[in-house]
Amino acid sequence: MTSATNTRAAGHQSNVELPFWAWCTAVAFCTTLFTAAVPITTAVYDVPLLVAFAICTVQSGSLILTIFRPLVGAAVHLASIVALALATRGFSEGPWPLPVTGLISLGALILLLGIRERWIVSLTVWWVSIVVLAAVIAASPAQYASPDQWGSNLIIYSSYTVTVLAAAIAVGQRARIRSDLARARRDIELEHAQRLYVEERGRIARELHDVVAHSMSIIHMQAISAPFRLRDAAPSAIEEEFTDIARSARTALSEMRHLLGALRSGDEDADLLPQPQLTELSELAQSASRAGTDVEMVTDPRAFTASSLVQLTAYRIVQEALSNVVRHAAGAPTTVRVSVGEESVLIEVRNVGPGRVTGAAAGMPIVDRGGQGLRGMRERVSLLGGHVTTGPTPDGGYLVTAVLPAAIESRVETP
Repeated sequence: MTSATNTRAAGHQSNVELPFWAWCTAVAFCTTLFTAAVPITTAVYDVPLLVAFAICTVQSGSLILTIFRPLVGAAVHLASIVALALATRGFSEGPWPLPVTGLISLGALILLLGIRERWIVSLTVWWVSIVVLAAVIAASPAQYASPDQWGSNLIIYSSYTVTVLAAAIAVGQRARIRSDLARARRDIELEHAQRLYVEERGRIARELHDVVAHSMSIIHMQAISAPFRLRDAAPSAIEEEFTDIARSARTALSEMRHLLGALRSGDEDADLLPQPQLTELSELAQSASRAGTDVEMVTDPRAFTASSLVQLTAYRIVQEALSNVVRHAAGAPTTVRVSVGEESVLIEVRNVGPGRVTGAAAGMPIVDRGGQGLRGMRERVSLLGGHVTTGPTPDGGYLVTAVLPAAIESRVETP
């Protein structure tokens, strides 16, 4: 509804606006018409000067009014033509009911409406002008008795204005089609920009979630379980635990800075920063182990030959899956397998059972809102043409499986 209203408003505004040269042409034409109409009307038809001046002023000014208010301007112009015909009847020397200036001004009105308005408007005004002139003739018995005078005048008017009308409609429709096409292109460009905006917001949301969620989950689990795991630990073990927490926090902050740097238009080096690859999965396993979740990592070395985008996507999938294990099944033994198919990389993250959190920490609530990680995981995989399946296993655990299309080299050296 709003879009249609805006479109109509834009069309109306475009009808009002004219280039400078068009305004100069319109003003020059109306000035010339007025300058010629007054002496012709007074000299040929013996119309009083004040009456001729008033009629010709309305006749010329209504053309300018038509630019702003087409229907009002057309009605005023037709009224001035009726007044001119009534004022000049009774004189057999000149053409009637339309003097030469009347023929010219009505032709200009039809031309203006045909170019700037819908064809139905200009055609209707043309028919109305014919009817009005016929009514004036019928209301003038003395002139009606002389068909030679008004007949030739009416034939000349209708024949030349119908040609002007056809040409004006053709030009106006061409301009209108071009305007509609330009508006359609602008709408398509706007929709494309909006779609890119939404996609970029989704990408930023995925990156923020992937960067923050894993590290924060590890820090959260280490923090809430530390009082129970380290109750009787040596000071060196306690120091190492807090060092690990600080390291996880620094890692999250560093990745956040890199992401924010990539979002700044002036930071050209941000896109050149290295992205996580499959060779760094062991660090994910170690961070999950520090949070109390044992992770077994099985990786096919051929997966390291996949493109950096595929490796980054696989890394993020494993990262999110391990984060979910830490949040929802802390302590559950987890296996991560990265294998290679004919033209794909397969990722499988499986945890066994609901997890084991010992001590008083088992009764502590784990705050999680969920939903964003799995959705971001599916969006990442779908961009590569792959698919993800998630769901519980018969033993009470959970399984995440992803298949990523990728070109894999058949021979590879183990890194």
